[in-house]
Amino acid sequence: MVSNIRFGGLASGLDTEKMIKDLMNAERAPVNKLKRKKQTEEWRRDSYREMNSSLLEFQKSLDNLRFAANFDKKKAVSDNDAAVSVKTTGKPVLSNYAIKVNQMGETAVPASAQLSPTLANSSTLFTSDFSIKLSSSAGDTTINVTTSDTIDSMIRKINQSTTGIKATYFNNKLVLNNNDGTTFNLEVTNGNASEIGLGGVGSTKAATPGTPGTDTEVEINGVVHTFKGNTFTYDGMEITVKQKTTGTVGVNVTQDEEAVFNGIKNFITKYNEVLDKVNSKTSEKKNRGYEPLLDEDREKLPEKTADKLEEMAKSGILQRDSILTSGLDALRFALTNPLKGADPKFDTLSEIGITGAPNSKYAYLDKGKLYIDEAKLRDAINKNGDKVVQLFTQYSSTKDPKETGLAQRLYDELDKSIKLISAKAGNTTLAVDDSVIGKSITQITKDIDRWEDRLVEIENRHWKKFTAMEKALSKYNSQNSWFANMSSGQ
Repeated sequence: MVSNIRFGGLASGLDTEKMIKDLMNAERAPVNKLKRKKQTEEWRRDSYREMNSSLLEFQKSLDNLRFAANFDKKKAVSDNDAAVSVKTTGKPVLSNYAIKVNQMGETAVPASAQLSPTLANSSTLFTSDFSIKLSSSAGDTTINVTTSDTIDSMIRKINQSTTGIKATYFNNKLVLNNNDGTTFNLEVTNGNASEIGLGGVGSTKAATPGTPGTDTEVEINGVVHTFKGNTFTYDGMEITVKQKTTGTVGVNVTQDEEAVFNGIKNFITKYNEVLDKVNSKTSEKKNRGYEPLLDEDREKLPEKTADKLEEMAKSGILQRDSILTSGLDALRFALTNPLKGADPKFDTLSEIGITGAPNSKYAYLDKGKLYIDEAKLRDAINKNGDKVVQLFTQYSSTKDPKETGLAQRLYDELDKSIKLISAKAGNTTLAVDDSVIGKSITQITKDIDRWEDRLVEIENRHWKKFTAMEKALSKYNSQNSWFANMSSGQ
């Protein structure tokens, strides 16, 4: 067992603590190197995962492009919006509809009773107790009101009853309605209800009868339909009739070209964003001579200085990374290779108005970004929308990339890159990081732990040697003092 008793320069006068600390600083060089290596590996892992998140987000967005059904968006337009207005909620089957409004629907007016309370407001307490019997087609219920109630709490009791009668308070009026249209009656059965506009026991209030509503009647393509209310859904459209018509109102359904255009434009925007992120990471300058800071290094520096030095050390962590650079090359190739089986006039992006950077001596700086000639793209969608859609969505039963639509090509190439990066750096959703970098970090951590144990042993050996020296010096000094005392005594 190693003794915990240490003699720090008592006999020698040496600063043993500092000497051993200096010796250990030299001994700690290998473990410090491991700690910096571990930090670098963690930075690499996190940078990879950041890139993977961007690639995964872009891949998910491609679902809007790689399936033809997502392009099949319809737009319905009425010939007379003042009489019949329409908007698409689904996918209408026909391209034309003839709508005639034979009868406008009338909203039913429920039976109602109005009372005029004398209380200051709906949260004022009643000054006396009373009971009211509510009678409707659903049955009778007695509402008991006490001096701890207000109009608001009384309304809650009424609305929670099984009579179907509902109460509201607005503009100093207490209004009761029966939504099933049947009449109802109120009767005071106990106390005095003058504070809500009734009287003593036996006072009654009969509801004013309501009026039934009428259905809307329309002819759609010669077939008569009735609907509750003047707004209804029919064959993927929400139709609102606003007035009776003597003739038919035409509704034309066409492909929503704006939706197709916006879908493609959003795709180009996201593609360029991914290119910018990956290119900036792979071309980031690497600062030679800068290393990750240890905890003791940060303690000696101002926070801003430490942060700046750390950013310098972190920069260029994925410079010219082969997984990312080859992944981008694969994406560019997927977009430039013509689509086999498509109309030769519509088998590449350039033919619908999507190209690389305009020719100039600075074009190379864009590193593959795409640009849209909006007028050309809109014209292609307007005149050959099905061929534009085919360019992105064509399905290949053989999975031949040359026969596969551009969106699916990109999806597949992104999938390869995402899997490679995950194998390299793992992801946060897995409980165990079995990636290449994950295993490296685990091994470095074990090496650091072993070194820390070894350093403890080395430090103990140093202390043991210095302690032995101090003991020997102490014994020597004691002997000298004895001899000196003996000599002086003679």
